[in-house]
Amino acid sequence: MDIGNRIQEIRKASNMTGKELAEKIDISPSFISAIENNTSKLSLSTLRKICDALEVTLSEFFNEKTEVVDAKLLSVIKSMPEEKKWQLFNFLDGLFSSSEE
Repeated sequence: MDIGNRIQEIRKASNMTGKELAEKIDISPSFISAIENNTSKLSLSTLRKICDALEVTLSEFFNEKTEVVDAKLLSVIKSMPEEKKWQLFNFLDGLFSSSEE
C-alpha cells in the first residue's frame, strides 16, 4: 500500500489542504508533503493523528477496498445520535423506494 497516496486521497476527499492537515496535528506542511510524496516515513502515532484529523479509523485507512467516501460516511454515521441515524435511514429508504417506482 502506498501510505502517502492514501493519505492524500483521503485528505482531498475531506476537502482539506495539506497545510490545514498539518495545522490540525501540529506538524509542518512540508512534512505532510514529504509523507504524501513518500520521501519521509511516519510513525504509527503520527498516522493515528492524521487519521483522527481526517475522521477515519486506522482500519478504514488500511482497507483499500473501502472507498474514501464510504469511509467518511461511516465515520459520520457512527458519530450520530441513534435518533438521527433512524431519520437518515428513513430518508434514504424513501429516496430509494421512490426511485424504484
